Amino acid sequence: MRLLVVEDEKSLRDDITKKLRLDGYEADACGDGNEARELLAVERYDLVLLDINLPGADGMTILREFRTVNYETPVLILSARSEITDKVEGLDAGANDYLTKPFSVEELLARLRVTARRLAMMQANNANESVFRNGKLRVDYAAGSAYMDEEELHLTPIEYKLLCLLSQNVPISQKYRKSSDTYLYYTKNLGQELG
Repeated sequence: MRLLVVEDEKSLRDDITKKLRLDGYEADACGDGNEARELLAVERYDLVLLDINLPGADGMTILREFRTVNYETPVLILSARSEITDKVEGLDAGANDYLTKPFSVEELLARLRVTARRLAMMQANNANESVFRNGKLRVDYAAGSAYMDEEELHLTPIEYKLLCLLSQNVPISQKYRKSSDTYLYYTKNLGQELG
């Protein structure tokens, strides 16, 4: 399982990353919101650990943006904000879990195991629906790849997620479509890939 740890406190980030790796996870880490935004745009992660108070872009902004293109990857918020309103805001924005600081790394690892079990169950339930076909286009959700005339398409993670959303008839927010240069950029690139 590949994770992204987004935490601005270097000692905590290093401790979490070290424990994750010792526990068998592959973990990338960064300490600022802008770098997290870049990594999420080009890399595929199975889970994201996200601090809220970050330099650059804040965690809530990153979460909301990420959910416009990816609603499947679980996000666990790590935050010193412990008020109920903060937790509700994070969960309503699309987080799958919310862990307040200070926390035990053992508790974090237990929550990751629960999330991994949920993912495995969802993947097993979706195994029968793991391939989409339409004419010359084939999207293999389980493998995370797409093909045109059986030739693999070389898509960025965002282009791939967009193709998955479109192939599954998932509605994309009108507000996002009309206001986002990013959406236009990726749909144009995707259109060029598909011919």
